[in-house]
Amino acid sequence: MKLNKIKQRLELALRPAEKQPTLEEVLEHVSTRGVLRGPVDWVFPAWMLYVEYAAQRITEAFQLTEEERRQLLGFRDTMKQLLWEAWMQAKEKLIALYKAVVEGTYRLEGRRLYAPDGTWMYIDETMRISIRGVNAVTQFPDVLKLPCERLELLQLGWRASDEGNHHNKPRMGTTQPWQVLAWVAARYGKLYTHIDSAYLTHEGMSVLIRIIANSWRQKWGKAEAIDLAASHLRRGEWAPLLTMLLGDGEAKRRDVLRGDYKIVIAAKEPWRLGNSISTKKALVARGKEAFVKLREAAGPYGELLDLLKAHKWVDVKLATDDGFRAAYKLKTRKRSIDILREAYKHNNGEISTEQFPHAEEPRIGAVVVVGVLMYFELMGGKGGSLVAKYFTIDLRKAFAVAKRLELAGLRPNIVRSGPKYVVYIATADLLKLAEKDDTVRRAVALYLTEKAKNGTPRQREIAEKILKRHPSFSI
Repeated sequence: MKLNKIKQRLELALRPAEKQPTLEEVLEHVSTRGVLRGPVDWVFPAWMLYVEYAAQRITEAFQLTEEERRQLLGFRDTMKQLLWEAWMQAKEKLIALYKAVVEGTYRLEGRRLYAPDGTWMYIDETMRISIRGVNAVTQFPDVLKLPCERLELLQLGWRASDEGNHHNKPRMGTTQPWQVLAWVAARYGKLYTHIDSAYLTHEGMSVLIRIIANSWRQKWGKAEAIDLAASHLRRGEWAPLLTMLLGDGEAKRRDVLRGDYKIVIAAKEPWRLGNSISTKKALVARGKEAFVKLREAAGPYGELLDLLKAHKWVDVKLATDDGFRAAYKLKTRKRSIDILREAYKHNNGEISTEQFPHAEEPRIGAVVVVGVLMYFELMGGKGGSLVAKYFTIDLRKAFAVAKRLELAGLRPNIVRSGPKYVVYIATADLLKLAEKDDTVRRAVALYLTEKAKNGTPRQREIAEKILKRHPSFSI
């Protein structure tokens, strides 16, 4: 492996984190690609933040006894402590290795690169640093409380995919934080947890965690588990396939979003599962109905996967829930405001203190939102909608207005309309404002009432639909 590539990977792992991870961005990473990657000073805190989040959400979503809650919080605290210890060790090793590479004091032995102090890293196809002595025994409670036969079906699917065997005990290794929680929920009890290594990637680092379920004996060999899972599927039982998908399933969200529904599982012997589409992949099922059956088979496990934001489970929901799919597409679609900001390289750091002119008593059809005078407009579509708009010929002013609205917790957009820029907020934001501010609620109500009485036929139709959907806008 070229020294320049090693140096580059070390630099990426050691580069300063621009900021500490936020829960929103951590969940975005988990729900879109599963794994967390970034500089060493970002990725470990991100893992810790996720573990904290997951434990909190589980306590809220599942009925736990005091003892179960104690075990869950103990698991959380142990994981966070292990991650902190691994963070410190990984960073120390990265610094030593980078110094050796830069100064030319390293030595190569086989597939290892050594620093003068003995610190070493693997430089095979993947580069990684081993983490030593960061392990602990902890407990995880039975949060699912499934009948034994249902739980065993989930365990079978994990064994048929990612789950390994360690001295006749189930073992799991993963770089995906949601998989840690999803797997231990199916293998609850006493756990031996070891932070094994940190991989150097083109984005920084990822963390590998290994867990052994000491409360369980391994019941199946790998080939046996795959055969049993396939047998269950032929008889109409989809639960093992669900956890196989969560383990070795192929995640191709783009295919799902365009309606190409396929369940593809990676396997050494794909013929055991279904139609071999390559030497290492089996096409097990296809069509929307297959994803519907997976979701139905999940039961309470689906609730856990929901709150964990498991990216493969998100794919299942996108295939089966039209409302969720529509909301996802709306969220991920690149908005005009983002395109404009990129094009003009606008700096959104400082918020303009400019006062935007508005009337003391806005007329019907207008509303003042955080000091900005905006005008209502009814929009067509399936059920019709209401937006509030601000017009300007100055793009910088449009950005300043949008930033002010964003600081108020709203989600504005900017579009071009002839020589002007239009900053607008949608119905959802108006509803949010109306809940807190009766002046806004009354302004919306007056406008809708006026249009329902005196508007064009199309305006009357839309206004009446909105008033029917949102009675709070009635005068």
